[in-house]
Amino acid sequence: MLIHEHFFLRISLIYNMYSGGAFMLYYQPSCSLNEMDSVSSAFFREYAKKHEMKIRACCRFDKKLPAEEDTALYFCQTCREVMESQGIHTKSMWEYIDEDPDYVFPDYSGMKFIIQDCWRDREHPEIHKAVRSLLSKMHIEYLEIPKSREDSDYCGTLHFETEKYRNDIPSFDHLSHYGDEMTKKLMEEKASQMNGIPVITCCARCCKGLVLGGADAIHLTWLLSDAYRGREQELHNRIIAINSRPDPRYKQKQH
Repeated sequence: MLIHEHFFLRISLIYNMYSGGAFMLYYQPSCSLNEMDSVSSAFFREYAKKHEMKIRACCRFDKKLPAEEDTALYFCQTCREVMESQGIHTKSMWEYIDEDPDYVFPDYSGMKFIIQDCWRDREHPEIHKAVRSLLSKMHIEYLEIPKSREDSDYCGTLHFETEKYRNDIPSFDHLSHYGDEMTKKLMEEKASQMNGIPVITCCARCCKGLVLGGADAIHLTWLLSDAYRGREQELHNRIIAINSRPDPRYKQKQH
């Protein structure tokens, strides 16, 4: 990076933190990401502390809302939705890390992955741009699928626009309402589109859904924190274990 580019990136970060003398940054940890991997979650908590962010509790229960001029940084789409419904100004951690000139990126030496953009991020081109920049900085070769960026049609068991099973389900949403057997068929249909290539996700639901369908899916936070190498099978087995537990929020009611 050229010296003048480095300088202006640092100025941008400082401005984001202290603009107006009262602008604070908050970090919103994700309960889902912590459940999937406590190692990478702990890494980003420490990162937030080093960058003097205030760390919030669970987005659903933290009643101490940031001031109007403050910004909450997040990885999780659900956290974003909850916070924005509360009037909180948000920004993705993908963008913040991409703007950080001092971030030490692991080098994956040309490892190849497919990118699965989340359906809930389809109106967030800033996330699409930042994610691809981060992958390039880690020397990861990424492959685009037809339904990507603003055309993404997938968010795990929350949403999948399938043609194969279009006539078997009443809606593309809340797919786990249709029972375990149909849910697994839908996730297997999505996973089959990956052709056996490992998949990078930026969403816990996407990651868990793809693993449920039999794909080799990982979350981008694992790569950024270097928590993936040497723990590949451990992390995969963790997602399988999470998927095997019944979730009362999304189970179809028995009549």
